[in-house]
Amino acid sequence: MKISSALTGESLPVTKNPGDGVYSGSTCKQGEIEAVVIATGVHTFFGKAAHLVESTVHVGHFQKVLTAIGNFCICSIAIGMVIDIIAMCGVHDSKYRTVVDNLLVLLIGGIPIAMPTVLSVTMAIGSHRLSQQGAITKRMTAIEEMAGMDVLCSDKTGTLTLNKLSVDKNLIEVFAKGIDKDTVVLMAARASRVENQDAIDTAIVTMLADPKENLDVRSN
Repeated sequence: MKISSALTGESLPVTKNPGDGVYSGSTCKQGEIEAVVIATGVHTFFGKAAHLVESTVHVGHFQKVLTAIGNFCICSIAIGMVIDIIAMCGVHDSKYRTVVDNLLVLLIGGIPIAMPTVLSVTMAIGSHRLSQQGAITKRMTAIEEMAGMDVLCSDKTGTLTLNKLSVDKNLIEVFAKGIDKDTVVLMAARASRVENQDAIDTAIVTMLADPKENLDVRSN
């Protein structure tokens, strides 16, 4: 029996028979296996998934805004330069050197040179604050994308949960008289088989204040 939650999202073990394929990155929970390796690296199932994630080209909203601002500035500068050339050469009959100087002033003054730097510093500050909260930012633009997100779709196994069953003792209800919750948990633990590494049995045994108590009773 093996668990492939990291690859397929299946939280429960899957039984594999002779002839079945096993993905690289799976965890064997019970039994033994002898297999033949037919793929390594990026040719494995896990490697292909990682390669697809890295090769995805995605233009975020932040980059689209920067591109739109840049295109607007370029168009404005081009129109201004054309008007300046017509006005200075056709109307005022200015010298060539004066026209070039004015065009350079329009070109340098119209390009937002400091904008990428200011925005990068702002994103870096936001990334630093997120790191203090325990979040690691892989891309700077992810901060802006998360801020404008409405719906988050995520695989909960291994992402939002720990792929580990647990029992809340406060939710246990006892209907028989003379029996408390601790007794119910102890009886359930004695009926569990830890050697099979069953997820439910393991969750019940871990509820004991002293797991050795269950082992001592079973051994006797």
